[in-house]
Amino acid sequence: MPASSRHWARATCALIAGAITLGVTSASLSAQGISGGSVSRAGMSQTPIPTLPTIAQAVRAQDYTAEQLRRFRNAQGGVVAVRERVEVDANGTAHPDFALTFLGVDGELPGSATTAEWQRVYHRYAPLFYTHGMFRVRDLTAASANYTLHDFGSVTRANRAAQRLVVFPSTIDKAIWVVDVDVQTSVPLYFAEFDVQLKLLAEVEVQSFTPAVGALPASMSSTAITLLPDYAAADAFLGHPGQIVDPSTVVAAEYHVDSVQVHVDPINGRRKLMMTYTDGVDQFVVVQAPGTQDLFAGLPSKINSGNVIARFRDPAMSVLLFWEGGVSFHVAGRGSLQRLDELARAVYVQALSSN
Repeated sequence: MPASSRHWARATCALIAGAITLGVTSASLSAQGISGGSVSRAGMSQTPIPTLPTIAQAVRAQDYTAEQLRRFRNAQGGVVAVRERVEVDANGTAHPDFALTFLGVDGELPGSATTAEWQRVYHRYAPLFYTHGMFRVRDLTAASANYTLHDFGSVTRANRAAQRLVVFPSTIDKAIWVVDVDVQTSVPLYFAEFDVQLKLLAEVEVQSFTPAVGALPASMSSTAITLLPDYAAADAFLGHPGQIVDPSTVVAAEYHVDSVQVHVDPINGRRKLMMTYTDGVDQFVVVQAPGTQDLFAGLPSKINSGNVIARFRDPAMSVLLFWEGGVSFHVAGRGSLQRLDELARAVYVQALSSN
């Protein structure tokens, strides 16, 4: 990274970290509800500083149980704080066993319409909130190549000593992360995700933390999942449907395949191939579902041009959707990853040329 870029990155990191520390709320940071923790600069030289290697190792080796607030933001800047319990049983891999359980919505009574709605959301999506909505070092080699770590001093989170770090990407179309990392275990106790305009996209704050876990509760997921080693194995598992593709990710060359899964919906038996890619920290997914009806078939734009990509965006997520050859394609990633449109177009062209 050129010296000028390093100086800009460091100044940006200082601005974000300082704003959280001081509890600043501004239009640029959209930091409603943000909690800075208590900060102490005294004794910094005696405090062990977590690093990318220690954070990566914690994913593989550290059991823990935590209650935390996950703050969801809409395009208008409104905030909903949902309380959840996360239980992690490390298994020596980058994909630990876990359970994420909905506990309630701050400011809402049990049984309210809002609480019931969020309960349904968690019943469907809790596994995705954990696997895709938590900061972690997913691949140490890639993370070290694509991010720099900046230390901003000691803090207290959930009554535990932590270190505030800013994880800064090497390209400006990805998230900038502020992470308060537990000194003892290297588990993140707080993280905030910003885009390059310093808009706060997502936030999770641990309220209580125990570095141990009991027996995990039964899975609440409504989808059966089969992990597979690569695309070829998934293609064979699906019976070589012919219309799916091994996605072209040239426009995101620093990302590599992190996991390959086939999801089976127990209600209709429909199977989906879900391939997750990572640059060590960030992720995007490409989901292919053979044998699905093209919902865009009757649209004038589809009739006239034949090629339509639908887009959904909120502050934290972008999803692009299209159909080709009887297969629905979803390309999804964080709202800060600006290359998703180009990536979806590349996969669509690939699908067109394969059918």
